[in-house]
This record gives sequence, structure tokens and C-alpha cells, in this order.
Amino acid sequence: MSLYDQAHIRNFYNNYAEQETARWEKSIVEQVKLHIHQHFLHQHVKQGDTIIELGAGTGVFTQLLAQKNADLTVTDLSPIQLKLNKEKAKANGYFQKIKHWEIADVCDLSEFKSNSFDKVVCYGGPLSYVFDQKIKALTEIKRVLKTNGIAFIGVMNLWGTVNEYLNKIILPVPKSDNEKVMRTGNLHPSSFTASDHHCHMFTAEELKNDLQQVGFELIALSASNCLSVSRQKEVEDIKNSREKWEYFLDLELRACQSAGMVESGTHLIAIVRKNEIDASVREK
Repeated sequence: MSLYDQAHIRNFYNNYAEQETARWEKSIVEQVKLHIHQHFLHQHVKQGDTIIELGAGTGVFTQLLAQKNADLTVTDLSPIQLKLNKEKAKANGYFQKIKHWEIADVCDLSEFKSNSFDKVVCYGGPLSYVFDQKIKALTEIKRVLKTNGIAFIGVMNLWGTVNEYLNKIILPVPKSDNEKVMRTGNLHPSSFTASDHHCHMFTAEELKNDLQQVGFELIALSASNCLSVSRQKEVEDIKNSREKWEYFLDLELRACQSAGMVESGTHLIAIVRKNEIDASVREK
């Protein structure tokens, strides 16, 4: 039996609603994470790209993508998240720049033709919610990408979560419960019944192996944050100086991509390219 429960994830995010926006704004550390994610979009998304955003939520990244004058399709599993995404687009003046809003599951993109998009943006962790269906989801992402197309993939990270929440969550929970999660990477009733947030946390090795199995070329692998972990007050002070803030963000970005620190943040970010067309991804 699959661990992926589509109905549970949909209901969780229907109820989560506007908290999806608030989580990126609630602290300076979350704002640093947002900056790191956005860096790769600025680096690789070009004006006029055809883009599909998967698990777009309330539109934290949608607005930036719309500013690129892209041919943009926005999707989410949750109709509530998609409704809020539309409302945010109207309120901020980019509604007309979105081509479509669609309810879609990252594991089944059959409504979209193969080789359709220059870019696939899958930030915020959609792949962490599909558990044992992750290869199916990655295969679908590759299928809808054009040759030489680029996908932006964000997943929850096991060791980075331990790093950031050691004192808040990890140590207060009994060792036996923690070890069930550590062995599997799963916050799920099969391993940890206390959490309603069902998700899979990846290690860097696991993510790289999965991407290789599907046939993606890895362009960049990054932590979502590194130097900012457990330094909220210090980072807030740094932001008071524009010069120091810009330098800090540069250091953070470089640290996040260093081999020794790539698992230091709560999320892993992978930038990948589809280099070939095989029989499984030819135009339907």
C-alpha cells in the first residue's frame, strides 16, 4: 500500500490556507530561505519562458515568475490554495499574466502534453508529500519538460531539519520516536503518529540518486539556509546595514552550495536539466 494519501495532503493544505504565505514571512531566517530559492529562479528563468508551477500554494513564487512575462500555468493539489493564489494575483496586479490555474497532482500531469515547458518550478516541497511515488512524480516532471528544459525542485531535508529544530522539537521528543523518523525520513502514521503533517524528508544522497535514476542532469544542489540557522537576532542586526546584508546573503548562498553544508537547511534545492528525449517522453 502506498504511503501517499492524496486526500490527506489536499485537506491539510485546504486547512493551512493563508499560513502558506505567512510561513515565508514569519522570521528573518525564513526570508533568507526565500532569497536562496528566488536566486535560482533569477539565474535561470528567462523572459517569455513557458513555465508550469507545481504545488504553487498561495503564490509566493508565482508573482516573481509572472514578472518574467512568462507563459505561466499555475497548479496546486488544494483548491483553497489555488483560490488564494488567484486572489493574490488580482490584488497585486498580475492576474492577466497567468495563462491557466489548474488543480493537479505532481504524480499525474497527464493533462499536459510531453515536451511542453521550458521550466518546471516545484518549490515548497510537493515531492516530499508523495512518499513512495517520488520517482513517478520526477518522471512526470521530466516528461513535460522540453529538451534542455530546467526544473527547480525543493524538498524537505532530514539533517537540516534536525539542525534547525534540535532544541525546539528533536530533543524534547523521545529518542525512540525520533529514531523511527530518522530511519525512514518519514513523518507519517507508519513511523510517527503525533504529527498531522505527513511528509518525507530527504537526504542529499537520496535526492541525488533519485534524480540520477530518472535521468536528470544536476546543475546545482543547495541548502535552503545555512549560516542563518539559529542566528535570528544576529541576522536581524546584519540587515540594518545594507552593505553587510548584501555580503551576508552572498556568503549564505555560497555556503549553502558547498559540499560540506548542503544538508544544513530545512530544505534541499536541486536545479536539474533534461538533456535527452527518449521513447517515454515523445509528444503524445
